[in-house]
Amino acid sequence: MHARWLWLALIGVLGMLPAEAHHSWARYDGEHIVTLKGVITEIEWASPHVVMRFAVTNEQAERAEWTVEMDPPTLLNRYGLRHDSLAAGMPVTITGVGARSGAPMLRAVTIEVEDGTVYRVSSRV
Repeated sequence: MHARWLWLALIGVLGMLPAEAHHSWARYDGEHIVTLKGVITEIEWASPHVVMRFAVTNEQAERAEWTVEMDPPTLLNRYGLRHDSLAAGMPVTITGVGARSGAPMLRAVTIEVEDGTVYRVSSRV
């Protein structure tokens, strides 16, 4: 009987691991806030996370493509951000945390659009 409960507990814990790993912020450097200005090139409004690509041009006129991860669509809707609030070609200012690896990836916390509206895009605000 004891072994049966042990197996059930082990299966339950193992079943939780993929979800925990998927929603981990471990790949991002939460100690350093980054703010970037650029133009949206693509947005994928789908679960489990809304993913956006946007182009940033530096002072040397070099263009870099960044991947931006946000909360799921259901949470973004609760924050007031709708699927038609952002579109390719829109200039935006994104604040969040960058990848620990130095890759051009950002876990966004807020997005500001051209009219000054600031949208929360993370539950960790």
